[in-house]
Amino acid sequence: MTNVGREYAIALFEAAYDDGSLDAVREDLTEIRKLLKKEPDYISFLMNPGIPKEERLDSLSEAFEDNVEDLLYSFLAVMATNNHMNEFFTAAKEFEKMYEDYKKISFAVITSAVKLTDEEKRKIVTRLRKVTGKAISPIYKVDESIIGGITVTCDGKFFDGSVVRNLKNIKEVIS
Repeated sequence: MTNVGREYAIALFEAAYDDGSLDAVREDLTEIRKLLKKEPDYISFLMNPGIPKEERLDSLSEAFEDNVEDLLYSFLAVMATNNHMNEFFTAAKEFEKMYEDYKKISFAVITSAVKLTDEEKRKIVTRLRKVTGKAISPIYKVDESIIGGITVTCDGKFFDGSVVRNLKNIKEVIS
């Protein structure tokens, strides 16, 4: 992570907060991030010193000015003007972290040996919400190698309630 990308993210977050457009900016930023991941050459184009800056900014205007929040378009224009578009993904990621912290959202990767029922999912998410004090955005995965139980990764913490882990614990006690 670079400080430049983080500084842009802080500036965008604060401006969107002050403007009351946090949700709309996040939504548009997510779409732009998806688009630029599919078209990485566009960032190279916006950074190319061999192309006149006016032409690069005209392209940016044509692509985004009437299609995203005004604040976000201005943000992109400033990044492009200062030849910092190479920091876009860092800035977008940092903005997303700030947004999640502000909205108290945690992503949880919940892995089970078999597909969970809706009731099991509800119980797990309810428990995680109580433990973290945050809203949970779950991502469910199936991994038969854990044999049974679940593992959860949330907020940088790993919780292992798998049968494999329990068998390893028993083996350690017996050994």
